[in-house]
Amino acid sequence: MPYSKNQIGYQKNQSSKEAASFNVKGKLTVREQVLNLFIEHKELTNESVSQLLNRPEISVRPRITELKNMGFLADSGKKTVGKWGTSITIWSYNKDSNND
Repeated sequence: MPYSKNQIGYQKNQSSKEAASFNVKGKLTVREQVLNLFIEHKELTNESVSQLLNRPEISVRPRITELKNMGFLADSGKKTVGKWGTSITIWSYNKDSNND
């Protein structure tokens, strides 16, 4: 996926590219929205982030992975049962990341 100079992703077509640069000043990236949720709630699952942002899980999972790789999030060591009956990870905000 290509990214604009403001690090906003877009599809490989002109309409998507134009949308990525529309109102850039007031636009939060999905990653920033996810991070803000963790700062506020401290611990969340992929499912809860998806619900709170009203976005599909497929768009928030990669952002959670990015934030984990950047040191903002960590596996809390806790699990819960997800909507499909499977065990899912509860992620926690890493307050020691020195990035808040």
